[in-house]
Amino acid sequence: MKKTITTIALVTMSGSALAQSGLDIDRAYAAELRADANTRSSLLGSSGSALDVSIFTQFRYTYDSRDEVVTTTLGDADTTVGFSTPRTQVRMSGGVEGTDITGHVSFDFGGAFDHGASAGAGGDGGATLREAYGTWGLDDNWTFLFGQLKNPFSWESNVAPEFSQGVERSLTNSFFDVGYAQGIGLNYSDDEWKFTVVLADGPASANTFYTSGAESDFSVSGRLDWLVSGNWDQFSDFASWQGSNTGFRVGAGFHWSQAGDTNPSLAPIDTATVTAWTIDAQYEGDGWGVFASYQSTNVDNDLIAGGSADQTDDGLVLQGNMFFTEQFEAFARYDMIILDDDLAAITPLAATDDDAYSTFTVGFNYYLVPESYAARFSVDVSFGLDDTSGLDTRGFGDMQTTGFIGGTAPTTESDLMIRGQFSLLF
Repeated sequence: MKKTITTIALVTMSGSALAQSGLDIDRAYAAELRADANTRSSLLGSSGSALDVSIFTQFRYTYDSRDEVVTTTLGDADTTVGFSTPRTQVRMSGGVEGTDITGHVSFDFGGAFDHGASAGAGGDGGATLREAYGTWGLDDNWTFLFGQLKNPFSWESNVAPEFSQGVERSLTNSFFDVGYAQGIGLNYSDDEWKFTVVLADGPASANTFYTSGAESDFSVSGRLDWLVSGNWDQFSDFASWQGSNTGFRVGAGFHWSQAGDTNPSLAPIDTATVTAWTIDAQYEGDGWGVFASYQSTNVDNDLIAGGSADQTDDGLVLQGNMFFTEQFEAFARYDMIILDDDLAAITPLAATDDDAYSTFTVGFNYYLVPESYAARFSVDVSFGLDDTSGLDTRGFGDMQTTGFIGGTAPTTESDLMIRGQFSLLF
């Protein structure tokens, strides 16, 4: 009997110890993942000599239904469904020992990295070079950048895809995104201000050779951000975890480029000049946050035959999110693209098409580990109030990644899309 009682006591004690040990391991693992996510959000990365490798992947299901204007035009083709892996990225970074120089290289095997001249097969599983750049820390505040990197123009676009809100960035952001380019830049950062300027090959000119007609003669992009309160780390994403301190940030970006004077002909265009600007603001509270941005792009084309075609497109994004538990977050977003009324000469859209495109999106995120992006499940419902046909060829970015399909105007007048996605970062 004494042996039995002793055995039961030992088993009970060991079980309690194992349970406590498992709980400690879970907590330690969660803390490690949170620290890891914060590390990956840094542009400059690690300055050590070891090679850091990370992988990010998205697995998505999309349901898209278009409302027909003419009932006999689309037939069964008014609904499209299916699975996709829009992003599967392998990222590597490391430093040159004994220096303040670091290198960063990443490849994308999905279909989302498909910006203009950098477009490859588009989601056939082949590797596409996404980033290949170096950073050289000149002192505690200044950093020199060189290689193929993301243009600093848009805040929403420069928030890493694993940290973006919901399944996908806004349609407006995709329209105005000037993408990746090859060039050199300078970055300044302190506890209150951040400033980046990049001289590059122009909008969406990644993976091009210098003789490519897709490159601009000259391009400059930049951003200035002011941290009114809080810290920079909390603005590396759009989520604001429960218990977070409040923070407020405002910023502005610009882009100017000209093409046609030195690279191969753009016929029937002689020279093309792009001028873009954006302003944005973000506030984070205790478990909730809001984000707003406004952007404008002017394209001025001088035609070989004489005359010019000039247009100015504008867009806005309004977004809010709130945590109802430490792992469940709901969000809503409204964005709109406002096209120039003059749609002739430099766009495939007909003059009879709409000039304002509004999208409303609601959804939720479920984080499998609290305060970590290592594993996240997202669902959202997005309703396009207007036909989105032709927008993908007018804007800079690849808006097909959002899932909106549209049709040949005026076949459709609205678009309902339901997306579910599981993302992993490790």
